[in-house]
Amino acid sequence: MIARLAFLSIVRRPARHLLLLLLLAAACALPVFLLQMTAGLYNGLNRAVEPFPILEGAKGSPYQLVINTIFLRDHPIGNIPYAEVDKLRQSGKADLVIPLAFGDNYRGFRIVGTEKEIFDYRPNRTRGPWLSLAEGEAFARPGDAVIGSETAKRAGLAVGSTFKGIHGLVTGAGDEHGGTYRVTGILAPVGGPYDTAVLVDIEDVWRAHRHETGGAVRRGGIVRRSRAKPASAEQAPAAAVSEGKGDVTAILVHPTGYKEAMQLLQAAQRAKGTDTQLIFPAQTLISLYSMAGQSKEFWQLLTGGLIGAAVLITLLAMYWNGLSRLSEFALLRALGAKNTVVIRLLAAEECLLLLAGAGAGWLIGWGGSVLAAQAVSAHAAIVMTTAPEWQTLLPPLAILLLGMLSGLIPAWLVRKKDISSSL
Repeated sequence: MIARLAFLSIVRRPARHLLLLLLLAAACALPVFLLQMTAGLYNGLNRAVEPFPILEGAKGSPYQLVINTIFLRDHPIGNIPYAEVDKLRQSGKADLVIPLAFGDNYRGFRIVGTEKEIFDYRPNRTRGPWLSLAEGEAFARPGDAVIGSETAKRAGLAVGSTFKGIHGLVTGAGDEHGGTYRVTGILAPVGGPYDTAVLVDIEDVWRAHRHETGGAVRRGGIVRRSRAKPASAEQAPAAAVSEGKGDVTAILVHPTGYKEAMQLLQAAQRAKGTDTQLIFPAQTLISLYSMAGQSKEFWQLLTGGLIGAAVLITLLAMYWNGLSRLSEFALLRALGAKNTVVIRLLAAEECLLLLAGAGAGWLIGWGGSVLAAQAVSAHAAIVMTTAPEWQTLLPPLAILLLGMLSGLIPAWLVRKKDISSSL
């Protein structure tokens, strides 16, 4: 009965209550949107880095190595000899070593030269392979290519389609001598940058660049000399194994354990006269977070300020709504209604309004973040997560609890007040 009376009371004043609902929804939506976007960004970055516990590449900026290899953006620092791959495999400290070669693209999608073992790679042994095939099969013959789910969608490619690679890493730049490929497989979505990759046998990349004599490599469409030095005497056995192999841009290393990972890092740090670097991408990302710490603190302060503003708006709106009902409270009291009945009726009205406003605000904020995340994923290397985060429940909960309190204040004030002046 109380709920029905509360609903009828709300419907009887559609304009005022609609304005109140819009105000509550806007106050709730802004902090929800910001919280969801921030969490989605950090989760997307961490998920992209997870399959890359260790990276080895040419000396230079570790950030550039991470951005190029993991996020498929920017230009490679340079190349290193394939002998480094064999050296890591023979060290006994890694259970999987995968070479990666960059330098070509197809309509802006990076062509990644690698080896077939990448399709069996499990960064987390409790889960399935990182790159699994949704359609077709892995590359087995020269010219075969396995494309990411987003590559297939955006480029309109299917199993059996053919395309020509372009030298360089800039869309529309370079020449069509990056090799002709046939799609043999399409990857299942991984929720990361490699959804936009084109994976081919590394031999195809070497073959496409074989005309660049003198050990030169292409970097963004410009021919540059490789910065890596020849293998040292200690690396002679690995170099012998690698005879006839080309250079690689980066090496993905999955260590057998934490101790072995630290041993590899220490060995790389002790090595002198080499033009290679070995990094932990997760540490590089943490360092990047630290460099942007002030920005993170700014966003946290902004989010806290928005939640505070939302609560304040709710307090004022619900207090105003309750205050404007004093004459009705007085009339109910004059007709013999008890204070408990008045408070229950007002509480039911406030609850319906707050639930509708906070619920609509949460849906608007979360829905807006999903649309924004899709736009970011379509134009950037980061695939943001869109699953609702628990932090986004804080604004609607604060609005519900404090809104109910502020809305009941007028009813509490009129409890022992002389009602004659309000009739």
